[in-house]
Amino acid sequence: MDRDPGAELSAIESMVADWEHRGAERLARVKEVTDRVAELSATESSADGSVTVTVGANGLPTDIKLAESAKDRPMSELSADIMATLRKAQSRIPRLMADVAGQAGLAGDSVVAHLLTKAEESFPSPEPDKPKTPGADDDYFDDMRMFRDKGAK
Repeated sequence: MDRDPGAELSAIESMVADWEHRGAERLARVKEVTDRVAELSATESSADGSVTVTVGANGLPTDIKLAESAKDRPMSELSADIMATLRKAQSRIPRLMADVAGQAGLAGDSVVAHLLTKAEESFPSPEPDKPKTPGADDDYFDDMRMFRDKGAK
């Protein structure tokens, strides 16, 4: 059972060189992904098209456009629409990041998975719009007491 120390050392050196090579390749791919992710942007518009928001990969707005029709809307409604559109654009960032990682062959990489998890936590999908209840007008009587059955409680 004589082992050749030179052969064992050579095998270990070869294994270490292989690890270094694979590590360098992985690092280069991760850097490529992070560089491409830094250039990402997402643009979304409100349902009526009066608000358009673009965000960068960090989720910060890079552009907000308001259509002329926006000036006729109540400010509280318009500001809510701006924020909802901003969140909608931000929520697209994790999917765009995942696409870039997949194209680079790093979809299962632990570092990339961690970054995607953090992005999903930072930019969750917006809650669906709540249906608007009709306002009090002549055609909507559910909320008016004079039309309720006097025996109903």
